[in-house]
Amino acid sequence: MLEADPRDPAATETDVVKEPLPSDESPGTDGSAWLEEVLARHVRTGCDEFGSFYAWLEGHYGGETVLLWAPRSGGEAVIRALRDLGCGYKGRIVLGLDASPGHGTPFLRALEWVRPRRALVLTEGEGVGVSFTPQAAEAPDAEALEAVAPTGLAYRETPVLRAWEGELEADLPQIPGPAVGVYGWERGIPTYGVGLVGLEKTLQALLRAWRLNVEEA
Repeated sequence: MLEADPRDPAATETDVVKEPLPSDESPGTDGSAWLEEVLARHVRTGCDEFGSFYAWLEGHYGGETVLLWAPRSGGEAVIRALRDLGCGYKGRIVLGLDASPGHGTPFLRALEWVRPRRALVLTEGEGVGVSFTPQAAEAPDAEALEAVAPTGLAYRETPVLRAWEGELEADLPQIPGPAVGVYGWERGIPTYGVGLVGLEKTLQALLRAWRLNVEEA
């Protein structure tokens, strides 16, 4: 079960992203542990049984919950993009940092715990991933793998290779969506990929399309 520390409910992502990031002073530094410590000082955070790290980033009043799922090494890039959003967003973004090598089982656990209205998965490229089509050479029912989480938890990971396609009204370049997106769509959670390149612009466009952005006065 995920353990989370209570934090000031009035705190928002603004309190977090204003702090200097580790690579500001030491370019190339892997700041995942440092970043998690910073987040824990400002907002509600926790880790689940798979070693995934979560941070609840509260925005402005109203809106909805969006899960932003990223590899642990991508946490700083996400925080940088949130810092550059300007006036911010409505609702909350739950940042989930994946400690696995991109397995679907931890992502499915994140969906069950966070219960977001929508989910975004950080991927390579620039733009948004609205569909996934398995390669012809891939077996439709891949063999399960025996995996061990950083916490010591042993689990069976079955590579998910089912095609999925979603709809999105946003003027953005399209890239291949993440395979794990099918877990969201099968549960009624619209799930898309967001490219690491130009992440700030992509997030702004998505928030605007979902009416979760906060316009400047």
